[in-house]
Amino acid sequence: FFPFHFRHPFLSASRFTMTLVNLLLLSLSAAKLRTKIPTQGIKGVIFDMDGTLIQPCIDFAAMRRQIYDVATEDLGRPVSEGDVIKIVPSLSPLGQAKANEIFCDIEAKAKNDMKIMPGMFELCDFLDENGINRALLTRNVMDSVDYMYDNFMKLKGKERFNPQVARDSLDEGGKVIIAKPRPDAIHYICRQWNCSPSEVIMVGDSDKDDVVAGNRAGCGATIHLKTNVDNDSGNGDESLTSERTPTFQISTLNELQLILEEHQSLVITRYSRGSLF
Repeated sequence: FFPFHFRHPFLSASRFTMTLVNLLLLSLSAAKLRTKIPTQGIKGVIFDMDGTLIQPCIDFAAMRRQIYDVATEDLGRPVSEGDVIKIVPSLSPLGQAKANEIFCDIEAKAKNDMKIMPGMFELCDFLDENGINRALLTRNVMDSVDYMYDNFMKLKGKERFNPQVARDSLDEGGKVIIAKPRPDAIHYICRQWNCSPSEVIMVGDSDKDDVVAGNRAGCGATIHLKTNVDNDSGNGDESLTSERTPTFQISTLNELQLILEEHQSLVITRYSRGSLF
């Protein structure tokens, strides 16, 4: 059911059956959409921020409209589609300044409206208690990441996500890490954790950014947190349907914790005393 192995040397056959039934019931709400070959244990979970760790508060429709308007004026031709982040470097210095001002205004408003996603603190506690790394990967800027930590996580006594990667973050060589849906940032995080992407889960609310990035990176699982909110940054035509297909689709962070808890008590392919099957 899930591409990671957890060992439980004292799991009885009856407990295995009961847990398997529970997982089947859970899968009715957390729909599994893609089958992957089992890999090693989970080393870490990478989370998107806007719409995943925090409730949706960015007006993506307004962002697209305003950036396209700036690009149309600056380039002298109609611009009505495309990734808003990728469009900016193609503009003149004045056009880039206008576009960056739009980003700053929208992201500043989003900070003022910021609210933590239900279940986020509990999920952080669960991962920390089980020794599973947690990272943050966002197309937002680091200032917004710091705002979330200072105004919410720090007040609850929670540690930062580590590493934290934003669209203005630099890699080991001092170069800006290319934003999702490129897999570069996930590969960077895996280097920090000294693990393979196959040992990592990518979680986010955008199938066009988060799921695509996770699948392109070769993550062991990609999980789509469906929010039914416009989170389109304009890059929908840049990926294949198969790349936008997650392993699981969930509607709350609590469902992710339940999935992980179930699999901690299951033995998928091995017993410590021999083969289960």
